[in-house]
Amino acid sequence: MEDSGSVKGVVLTADRDAGGSVAWDRGTGLLLPLANKPMVERILDGYERAGVKETLIAAGRDTGEIAALCGDGARWDMTLVYLACRDGTDGQGVVEQGLFERVRELAAFTKNAPFLVTAGPVLLEPGVYRSLVHSYCESRPWGIRAGRRAGNTAGDADRAAGIYVITPRIYDSMTPRIFDSIVPRILDSIAPHDTGALENVDSRDGILAGLFGPALDELAARGETVLNRDPDHPPFSVGSPEAYLDSNERLLASVGASDGEEIALPEIMDDNFSSPNLVLRPPAIVDATAELERCRIGPGVCIGPGVRIGHGAAIEHSVVMEGADIGDGASISHAVIGRNASVENRALIHGRADRVRVVRSR
Repeated sequence: MEDSGSVKGVVLTADRDAGGSVAWDRGTGLLLPLANKPMVERILDGYERAGVKETLIAAGRDTGEIAALCGDGARWDMTLVYLACRDGTDGQGVVEQGLFERVRELAAFTKNAPFLVTAGPVLLEPGVYRSLVHSYCESRPWGIRAGRRAGNTAGDADRAAGIYVITPRIYDSMTPRIFDSIVPRILDSIAPHDTGALENVDSRDGILAGLFGPALDELAARGETVLNRDPDHPPFSVGSPEAYLDSNERLLASVGASDGEEIALPEIMDDNFSSPNLVLRPPAIVDATAELERCRIGPGVCIGPGVRIGHGAAIEHSVVMEGADIGDGASISHAVIGRNASVENRALIHGRADRVRVVRSR
């Protein structure tokens, strides 16, 4: 019997060593900053608004790093549980056995409660999580899918990503016949057909993340009720540099207006020169610990903590991550500058919305 109480939360994604959806950067997808806040924190913000009080996070070998950031969940008035990493495997049969074990562990956490799943590093606007839960509680379908369109992602970068609210009855539907029809599709999406390439592919959390979409497709094909919500509003994604930059710009436009979050901006000061010390064109967000000399910032720019931007630099439509150093006179447009990366004096790093330049994290 399904519990009518609160919805539980689940966050699942492959670790970086598994060649996950952020192969373009050395960082962990859930820890990449979106409008200067790690994605996992923004996901938990949305879960808090939806009334979630318990959330399980499983991100393979990256789970420990996420736990170090998020702690016990007290910031969100929530209990966070971390699913321990498991070693990889070297054959499809063992992968399937391990996946069954992971499903049982997940079922033990969710028990008889419906659960809100983020599968892969994707994010919705904060209020949407609450509306999904409300829609589920009104109609009690097998599941609700949101964020099926991934925006400007490259090819198959977000193939397994999605956000769902799902009934605990779905575990009963995972019969060997349905499971056997789903697992090959998941394995095809993460590794070549040579099963030898599956060795140490990940801790199976990435495979588990890819389970729910195909499972709901299978149930919908059998006539069960599966709802889609707001398909015309794509999620914020980090699946490709283009999607990541687009997501930051869209968040800059919505943060503050939609969730009351205050955007930190530097003070614009005048001096004895003929132009302002800093020219800032919104939307832009600049961490309070960043050091900016006479430069031009914006529009569509996120400047992370500890960044140094040199004299005469110009940056637009770009993300500059924590600890990066931008040289004097550098010109940057449609680019992602990774953590602790360096850009030389007078460097020109110019991309396009459909082909973003990346200076990788160090």
